[in-house]
Amino acid sequence: MHIGETILLKGQYDSYVLALNDSKSIIKQNGEISSTYLGIANNSDKKVIIKRFHPSLYNHPEYQFRFEKEYEATKLCTELNPDFFEQDGIKYLVTNYIDGITVQALKQWKYRRKLKTSDYFGITINIIKALRKIHNAGFIHCDLKPANIIVETNNIKEISNAPAHIIDMGLARRIGEKPALKRGKLPFSLIYSAPEQMLNLWELLDYRTDIYALGVTIWQLFTQQIPWETDNPLKTIHIQLTQPLPQSRKVPENLKPILLKMCSKPHLTKPPRYYSRKKLLELTTEAMDNRYNSTLELENEIVQIADLE
Repeated sequence: MHIGETILLKGQYDSYVLALNDSKSIIKQNGEISSTYLGIANNSDKKVIIKRFHPSLYNHPEYQFRFEKEYEATKLCTELNPDFFEQDGIKYLVTNYIDGITVQALKQWKYRRKLKTSDYFGITINIIKALRKIHNAGFIHCDLKPANIIVETNNIKEISNAPAHIIDMGLARRIGEKPALKRGKLPFSLIYSAPEQMLNLWELLDYRTDIYALGVTIWQLFTQQIPWETDNPLKTIHIQLTQPLPQSRKVPENLKPILLKMCSKPHLTKPPRYYSRKKLLELTTEAMDNRYNSTLELENEIVQIADLE
């Protein structure tokens, strides 16, 4: 149902008001698989996040797989209460709106100047707990990064104790899940994705893949910088695959070995194309074996050093 530039959506559990052309409602327009908006749930009059999937992708098996997997993972791994439905030939995914601050936004001076090392440790521990919920449900997030983590508070004084929420399950998958297409490639985010993801070694993806991404995210949280960034994506990929996390005085000394362990990667002396797939699997498996095996093991180490700060 259309009312001017406003659409009334009728989902499985509620109806929602979406103002398509209102700039205040647009969060991200024309993303890879969807446009994202801020809407209103009629029953509660609360804000919701509305993903409107691009119809041009509906006949593509890989994207169809991702739509359905995102709904399944959001339903099983989060408290976002997803509603997935089709209206007028367009698929929608509606989730709860979380009022808070993204980890990405914490780099802004208005927040950064008020944060202490203890706050960063508190945020880190709460992110680990949120990631555990996903892993306990049998999923890997595969797109963990500062923009996809929201701390549920707007009061900077409460931030170290506020719950963290990991959002955007668009790349989530179960361990051992094959790509939707025989020759399909794993999608990945520059900077945050583990080598096994970037090298398309789908059979190796497991909880340690997210632990790698979390290591990069924590490094960025403490430093407010982006590692390995260059003005050339191919160069960035090469550096990301071959170099460890940069040294930074902003990272506490007792945290540095933990982050390096989280981000263990294969030692590649030449570009990946010069290795056989079998050799890449072998080298990457060795690197993954050096990471933490679980979020619980990781949390225990972080808590110990946080208590010493």
